[in-house]
Amino acid sequence: MKLSLSGRMFEVDYQYCELSMEDFATTAKDIGYQGVELRKTQVSLDTPSKDVIRIARIIEKAGLEVTCVTTRGVSLKDQENFGRFKKYVGLAETLGCKLIKTGGDVPWVRKAADYAAEHGITLAGNTHIKTPFETVSSTLERLRTIDRENYRLIYDPANLFMAQEDHGAKTVAKLADSICYVTVQCPQRVPLNQEEGLFEYKGFDYRQALPGEANTPDFVSAFRGLHQIGYDGWVSVIEPKREAMTGTQLARLFYESCLRLIT
Repeated sequence: MKLSLSGRMFEVDYQYCELSMEDFATTAKDIGYQGVELRKTQVSLDTPSKDVIRIARIIEKAGLEVTCVTTRGVSLKDQENFGRFKKYVGLAETLGCKLIKTGGDVPWVRKAADYAAEHGITLAGNTHIKTPFETVSSTLERLRTIDRENYRLIYDPANLFMAQEDHGAKTVAKLADSICYVTVQCPQRVPLNQEEGLFEYKGFDYRQALPGEANTPDFVSAFRGLHQIGYDGWVSVIEPKREAMTGTQLARLFYESCLRLIT
C-alpha cells in the first residue's frame, strides 16, 4: 500500500488552500507520502489550462502522483452535468490521475463510466453518510445497480463508523471485489451536547482525534482486512484542517499512524 495526502488538511473553510502547490507537494514529499489527492481549492475546472499543466509538472518533479480528483459541484443527473464531468476527465488526464470520485443518478453514472473507460479512468463512489453508500448493504446494492467494471468503491472506514456499521475486516472482505482506494480520517464519538461546534449524527457528537484513540474507527481491523484481501493500492489521508496544530504537524502524525497500519 502507498500513502497519499489530501489537500483537505490545508483547506480553510472550503474556500482556499493555505499552501501553494509547490509547498504542498514539498510538504507531502518531505514527510514520506508518495501521492497527493487534490481538492477543488487547489485545481478545478476554472483553473486555466496552463496552470493545470504547471501543477502537473510540480507534482511530477516532486516525485509524486495525483491519486484522485473529485467532481465537486457536479452531480451526474443531466446533460449539463455530464458535459462538466467530461471536462473533469480532461483535467484528470492532464494531471496523470486515473481515479475520479463522482456520483449521481444511475443512468448518468453508467454513461459517465462508459465515457471514462474510453480514457482509461476509473470512477468511484465512497462509503459516506447520507448517501447511497452509507451502509454496507446499500453500498453493495448501489454497485450492483450501476454495474460497470470501472465504477468502483472508495473505502472510508470513518463514515461507516459514523453510520454505526461494521467497518473492519469482515466488511472489507464483503467489499473486496470493489475497493479501489482507501481514505483515512478519524472522528471520535462522544456523548451529545458535551461540547459546542461538534458534528452530530445518529445520536452522537463527533470531534477530531487520532487513529488508535478511544471511540474512534477500528483501523487495525480495517487494515487487517485490507492485508487479507491483498489490497496494494493507495491509502489517502483526508483528515480536515485543525486549529490546534499546523497542517504539516497533522500530516506527519497521520503518516506515522498509517505507516504502522500498512506495514
